[in-house]
Parts: sequence; structure tokens; C-alpha cells
Amino acid sequence: MNVKIYLSSKLVEHCTFCQLFGVIEVQRDEIRFVVLDSKLLPGTYLIGEICSEADYRRLHQDIGPTGSGGGLPRDLQGENFLRLSISDRGRIRHVTTKVKGVTIETLNKVLIIYDEQGFSNLAENQQQLQLDENDNDLLHLARLIKSSKPQNNSALRDLLGYASDCRMASVLCLLMKPVMLILKVFLRKTALFYHFSEWYSSIRNKSSDGVKWALIFDIGLGLIVLSLVLYFGNPGVHFMQCAELVVHYLRELLQTLRGSPIGLKLNAPLNDFFLECFLYLVNLWWTFLIIVSPAIRFLFIPLSVLGLFGLSFQLAMLSDLIILISLHAHCFYIYAAVLYRIEIGGIRALCRIVLGRKKNVLRDRVESHEYMNRQLFLATSAFAMLLFLLPTILVYYIVFATLRFGIYCVSFTLMTIRRIILQFPFAGMIRWMRGVYSSLDSMEIYNIGSQAKENITIIYIAPRSSSSFWGEVNWSDSPNGKDSRQDGVPNGNSISLRTISIGQFFVSLVRGEMVPFIQPDESVHRRME
Repeated sequence: MNVKIYLSSKLVEHCTFCQLFGVIEVQRDEIRFVVLDSKLLPGTYLIGEICSEADYRRLHQDIGPTGSGGGLPRDLQGENFLRLSISDRGRIRHVTTKVKGVTIETLNKVLIIYDEQGFSNLAENQQQLQLDENDNDLLHLARLIKSSKPQNNSALRDLLGYASDCRMASVLCLLMKPVMLILKVFLRKTALFYHFSEWYSSIRNKSSDGVKWALIFDIGLGLIVLSLVLYFGNPGVHFMQCAELVVHYLRELLQTLRGSPIGLKLNAPLNDFFLECFLYLVNLWWTFLIIVSPAIRFLFIPLSVLGLFGLSFQLAMLSDLIILISLHAHCFYIYAAVLYRIEIGGIRALCRIVLGRKKNVLRDRVESHEYMNRQLFLATSAFAMLLFLLPTILVYYIVFATLRFGIYCVSFTLMTIRRIILQFPFAGMIRWMRGVYSSLDSMEIYNIGSQAKENITIIYIAPRSSSSFWGEVNWSDSPNGKDSRQDGVPNGNSISLRTISIGQFFVSLVRGEMVPFIQPDESVHRRME
């Protein structure tokens, strides 16, 4: 069995003779004496003492070879105990460990003198302490130091605790519950509702310090946007001008498809039919924008006021406004995608007939099959017709799929910025700017020396300020795809952030797959459902 002794460096530097408080952990192949302070802290108890060389010799003689524990306090006789002796210059002379009432001098003892301030800074790194690293003694030491420290009074935590315990808050929550259920029915498919769920889960999973800095930066950026709106005026006018400009260029693009654009041999009757249908739908879209233009401009006022809650809420509502005015574009894509899927599916099925094969639906495989001549004649004729109609359908599908892809990219970008704001470690950035951000990558370890007579190895460990805090940022999706919300409200666990990326969405468009959701946030909850 080995013995590891963790001793705070301030106890050695002050050269004081005192009692040692901490915890003792008995493992299968080692025993750990973790000394946290010279005074009683929460979760600690008396585990040893530091004495002078003269007192050490006297107490060591009182213990005797039988290990009766005569030099120990009466309430600690028969328990694990640690005794160290230091000189007037702060040098450690002797280390004795008493294990289960017997003083054992032949054990290999490792005395680890740790920098308390460095490990306290390391304990503030919530991302590393939450990792499941049971075999990492240094992280375990940081957890013990953090748990023994008294909790600092947080004004934000006290305010939230008072608000939650207040009877008036309970009455208001009870009265607002029917209203929230009604809003949930109408707003359940909006990015604002999805973002509130993720924001609520993120706030509950962070520490009080992380919540404080995250809210400060989020609300600060939102107030900046609100100030710009108040200074420059309502941006809804420019927003609607950009939307009308997109519709105008789409109408011009459709007009250029008449005849044989850029040498494409399009089917004239089918091309004229598509032009009439889609131009009519685009004109309806134009009329819709004119009708809702005053309402969209008015909605930018509550969007700006949402800056009081944070920039992320403003981006969520902006994403909803973009989806609202581009709803017709999603319908255009659905119409073109249905034609494209019918075209591609028909050509694929007729191609198998020409090759003398068929698909066995029951066994889900393609098998050889002998067709009659009239079947081959009809299949060849239909294959030729679909093949000549393919360029016309493909051109219109590319136009509306590109429009749908552009809108998805804008919505995906806004969603990514929102989630960056939720996941960004602002507290870690502030600690890094103050020079107190510590991590396991910047650990200084010195071998001070050893004493062969008592089998003692002395090591000094001190976490230092890291050169970067980016290791704390976790941009990956949640490993599990389960939804932690209950009835639309998170239960405190981190929800899954899996979504369809831009590349996956582009591949879906190339394959002609029907994309049922309108915004990226909806794809997350569709997967979880």
C-alpha cells in the first residue's frame, strides 16, 4: 500500500505548528491524506498536525514500537493520523502516518505540496470538473478544495432564490400557466420558443458565476442593438425592401426562362405552363409582402425591446420574421420538389425495365425479370418522354431549391450565433483576461527531493495560467439525442443540440428529398420526437 499526502503550500511557507484538517480516502492500493487547511472547513475533520522536531521526537517515543497511539488525542486513538515536523526554515524533516492504529514506516510515501491558489483557480473551471475523470487525482483535489470553500454570496442567486420563494411569484406562475399553455400552442413551432427552451436549460446547467457573465454579455449586446435602433430608426423598412428586392429578382429570373435560356432545349408547352403557374404564385407572394409590410415593420419594435432579455432572443425573433415572409418560398420548393421526385423516380423505374430488371418490394431487392415486347415498347416511350422533360423540370427545381437553400443558410447562421452565445464560456474568458484561468495543460511539477530513510518523495505541483481558454468551449452536439424537456419545458439537463447542417441540407436538396421543416430549430425537435 502506498500513501499519498496532499499538503497546502501555505502551511509550509508560514512555518506554523498547527493542526491539519482535511479528508482521508482509503483506496484499494493506497491511502490519501488530503490536507485542506489549518482550520475546520465544511466537510473536513482533524487528520493530523505539524509540529517541531523536538515535539516530533517526544511524541514518536510516546507512541512506541507497538503503536499504541499514546501521542494522539484520545478521540483519535485507533484512527488514521498524519504527523509532520518542519524546521524553522520551512524544511520538512519527518513524515509519519498512522494507519488503523499502527505506525508503519516502511510504506512508500509521496508528499505532494500543492499551490492552493492555483488549484482554487482550477476549481473554477467548471467544464473540466464536470468531466468523468475518476482516475485523475489533481481534478479530484480541485473538487475537494471547491467543496470545502464556503459559497460566496451571489446577488443574482439571492435575487432568483427570493423571486422563486416569494408567494406572489407562485400566484403569478399559477395564473400565467393557462396563458403559457395557449402561447405554447401558437408559438410551439417558432424559433423564439425553441430558443427559450435551450436558454432555460443552459441557465440551469451553469454555475452562478457563469450565469452572471453570460447574462451580462447577452443583455449587453441586446442593449447595444436596442440603442442602435433608437438612434438610426426602425430597420423594418430596410428589411422589407430587401425582401421585395428578392421577389423582384425572382420574377425577372423566371421571365428569362422563356424560350431557350442559355441554349437549354426546354419543352415549350411545359415551360409555358410552369411560367404561368409560378409567376402567379410569385405575384401572390408580392401581394402578401405588401399586405404584411406594416405588420412586419411594427414587429421590429418588440424585436428591439427583446434586447432587454438578450441578443439571442432578438436573433430568434428575427429568424421567425424571416420564416414568416419566406413561407411562400418554402411552398414553391415543395411544388418543385414533388415534380422532381416524380421525374427522378419515374426515370429510375423505367431504366430498370429497359435493363430487364425489377424491384422486389417484398424482399427489398432488385431482381432480373423478362418483359414482353409491348411492355418494353411502352417503357421505352415513357422513358424517352420523361428524359426530354427532365431539363425543364430540373431548371425550375434548381431555381426554387437555391432560393430555399439561401433562406436555410440565413436561418442556420442565426441559430448558430444564438447557440454560440449560450455555449460560449464568458466566465472562463473573464478569468483568462484576469490571468487566473488554470487548466491541466499548464501544470508545473517539481521534484523537491526524497528521504530514503523514511521512504518519502516530495513533489511540488502548481497549476499556472493557461495561454488560452478555448479548450473549455464544447462546440460538439450533445452525445444523446433524447429530449430532456417535459411538456415543452426543460427539466434541467442539457438538451440535445443535434441539427441538420448546411452540407446535409444541400445533399438532401440534391437527392430531391422532401424537407418538411421550415427552420433549423424544428429539425432538432423532429429528431427527438
